[in-house]
Amino acid sequence: MSHFPDSVVTTWRKPFLGDALHRDDSLSLVVVPQLDEDRSVTVLRTAADSHTAIAVRPDVVERLEATGLFRSGPITEARVRGALVEGGITLHGADNLFYLPAPLRASVTSERDRDGVRLLVPADTEAFEEFESRATGQDLDDAQVGLDDWAAFGAFGPDGRLSSAGSMYPWGEGSVFADIGVLTLAEARGQGQGRAVVRAMMRHALVRGLEPQYRCQLDNVASVALAAASGLALFGTWEVPTPEDDPAEADSR
Repeated sequence: MSHFPDSVVTTWRKPFLGDALHRDDSLSLVVVPQLDEDRSVTVLRTAADSHTAIAVRPDVVERLEATGLFRSGPITEARVRGALVEGGITLHGADNLFYLPAPLRASVTSERDRDGVRLLVPADTEAFEEFESRATGQDLDDAQVGLDDWAAFGAFGPDGRLSSAGSMYPWGEGSVFADIGVLTLAEARGQGQGRAVVRAMMRHALVRGLEPQYRCQLDNVASVALAAASGLALFGTWEVPTPEDDPAEADSR
């Protein structure tokens, strides 16, 4: 993970700073009372070493103990996951976590925005609404792009219409991450517009002291390809409980 910025590595260490219930080369299970209720179970599998770290609140430990997890058999990831389900906790579908490797930061910040790509402003509301009307409901749900987010960018075609748009917001109070969502209309894909929008958003975040964060579901092949094309690298995968198991909704693009 050394090619990722220190701020990325440090931020992802914090949720797992707790008392170890189990630790080996492939799995860490720690109890962390400071976890938010909506992240009472937090799972991070890092791509560099395929290590799975699972942090849980004390009340979750009680549920795991009730299943007999700690009384017999080796502690494995499969057994922990099974005990969580038995204890009434279902994890939300995992997200890929992509970040910009430190050696590529200079190339992003020194670029100019592609022609037709710019920061969106309130005066672009009509153009953005027209853009949304041409997208599928599923694409809108997956991307969760909003003109009223912390910053929004768009790619305009020769006809003056938006063909790709993205937005981002600081991911949590005091977070160093600017979480990115992007949507390119089906007819405009394969032209590099999504990449140009992502690169513009990354540049906007970096010069303001934030780390671009790109998340997508594991099976979203197009989003994974866009992340790679934009210069982002896979840090790992992240899971938290589904909304039905915790009061707050799972946070996923």
